[in-house]
Amino acid sequence: MTAKIGETSFETAVSVSTLCCSASALILHLHLERPADHPNPENKSKKVLIWGASSSFGAYASQMAARAGYAVVGVASAKNAQLVKSFGAMHLVDRRSPTVTQELIDIGPFEAVLAASDSAQDQVVLGDVLVAQGGGTFVATIGVWPGVELPSGVTGIFAAFLPDYLDPQNREFTEWVWWEFLESEFASGRLQSVPVRALGGLDKVQEAWKLLKEHKVSGERLAITPSLKLLQHYI
Repeated sequence: MTAKIGETSFETAVSVSTLCCSASALILHLHLERPADHPNPENKSKKVLIWGASSSFGAYASQMAARAGYAVVGVASAKNAQLVKSFGAMHLVDRRSPTVTQELIDIGPFEAVLAASDSAQDQVVLGDVLVAQGGGTFVATIGVWPGVELPSGVTGIFAAFLPDYLDPQNREFTEWVWWEFLESEFASGRLQSVPVRALGGLDKVQEAWKLLKEHKVSGERLAITPSLKLLQHYI
């Protein structure tokens, strides 16, 4: 079976890999409802916090939660405010704001919390936000950072999202993600990816890694476009 995503560019298609992780995090691990053309109206009153909403992971998570009818609260750099709101977020909180913790506490409580792109200090904030609403759990893409001590009643969990799609018990979910939701959303143009910047061929891998390591990538995704001639040389 091959996903049919219409006339999608290579750069945009590269970002599709993140969507399956976002879907698994929200639906299988945070137990939210699936996106729908007519979502459950009761979800309007339920807030979902996406920390790192301008990342590729957070962008898809925000759109899926919004399409399921939830009120999405995105945390990202202020310069990416319009981008995050274009993904369906109702609120944008600047992750660098000195009052970010209190701002989120005032907006909450949250039905679900996803740390799509976070640091150790970010997780401390998430812990304070959740304990203020009586405790809870957040899903983090790499788990709880070493040295982070979460308050009593708050748990950070890591999930290896890709194996979810190899579990026979998730067959219906897997088929829905890849051959129903993804296909229809991309073909219709309703699903938006973060801006993708193609650096070049394989010779740009080190440059891309350096940009990521120095935290110089924000509100976009880097892509490497392998040179066909180079690949043929090695084949």
